[in-house]
Amino acid sequence: MDNIFQFAMTLVATPIVIFWIFMAHHYGEKYQSIIQTINPEEYRYPELFGVGFGLLELIHYDMTSAHATVQIKKISEIKGKKYAAYYYYVMLGEKISYAVTILPFIFLLAALGNSKEALLFGAVIIVLLVWYMDEITKDKLTNRRDAILRDFPQVLSKLTLLVNSGMVLRDAWKNVAEKGNGILYEEMLQTCEEMKQGVAEIDAYQNFAERCEVKEIKRFTSSVIQNMVKGNAELTKFLREMSDEMWNEKKNMVKRKGEIANSKLLVPIMLIFIGILIVIMVPMFTSM
Repeated sequence: MDNIFQFAMTLVATPIVIFWIFMAHHYGEKYQSIIQTINPEEYRYPELFGVGFGLLELIHYDMTSAHATVQIKKISEIKGKKYAAYYYYVMLGEKISYAVTILPFIFLLAALGNSKEALLFGAVIIVLLVWYMDEITKDKLTNRRDAILRDFPQVLSKLTLLVNSGMVLRDAWKNVAEKGNGILYEEMLQTCEEMKQGVAEIDAYQNFAERCEVKEIKRFTSSVIQNMVKGNAELTKFLREMSDEMWNEKKNMVKRKGEIANSKLLVPIMLIFIGILIVIMVPMFTSM
């Protein structure tokens, strides 16, 4: 029975290895122009990605599907709208390539060790690897949005002060953008660049909201545009009110982050406590 299991694992691994070699050679050459553009510091072993790109081609993966559109939109916040589809394609190729590369090794290890548990363990490793790569993207997106929200109250305060002193919003926007550092300020500078190139001010603010993809920013730009249409009569009042609101929100956000950090500390504390209990209780029971 054991020999049958080992033979079956070897039999499954062999065609996968042959398939991998073919995909790596054929599609590695075909997609060489894309592979050469991949940053090896950001994506490990890009020379393997031809396997994933080839499989995406074979299954005719639809880059315009609902799932793909949602993912591309998320990536556009991190990498920019222009190259979002490219990075999504690279990330897909990365995950598929890693999974297919690891797969034959799992079957071979299961055969060599004559262990069904090794097969299950390998499957779990693949799932965790794909999940981990997705989590990296989610963390980057969360960190970006948090960074925007951290700077937003200060930006609003500066805009309020400048507009209240008589400066028009467009000039106040440029003044604040040029004197700050961070993701939010970079997006504001891009808005200034768009207006400089002839994009209508209202459209530039709308593009700014789409790039940031934070509900507070969207509400801010929506109200700013409404005030511009009405003639800026209540713009200063709105900026002042939203500035106060966002400072309170920032305090609450810091408080929530602290609570989350404290809850994460509970896990290692509990593990240490259990370990201490084991150290104390085991000698007591063994001496009885």
